Amino acid sequence: MKLIIHELGDITEVIVDGNILQENISTLKTRLHDLVDNGKLKIVLNLVAVSYLSSMGLAVIVDVKNRLAELKGDLKIALVNQLIKNLLMITNLYKKIESFDTLEEALDSFS
Repeated sequence: MKLIIHELGDITEVIVDGNILQENISTLKTRLHDLVDNGKLKIVLNLVAVSYLSSMGLAVIVDVKNRLAELKGDLKIALVNQLIKNLLMITNLYKKIESFDTLEEALDSFS
């Protein structure tokens, strides 16, 4: 898994390139926490290149979403496949984490 960070005005896009597996959870968590610690309060996780998201990966996303909410920020996800959509539905996290079919929709949702 590789993380590519793009600054889009006041929104930070994090492109996840590769599956989010148990062995790379610490990398994901560290990078996302570093962004929040550096004042990035609007984050879009671009999951276009992710075909699998582990339960621990989902826990990291929820954790960062909660941290951002405390700071009046937000985390949204974009370009998720059907497997990840199903995971969000089964866990009821679709109510907590907004997901979008396109990056543009995710970016516009911050307006």
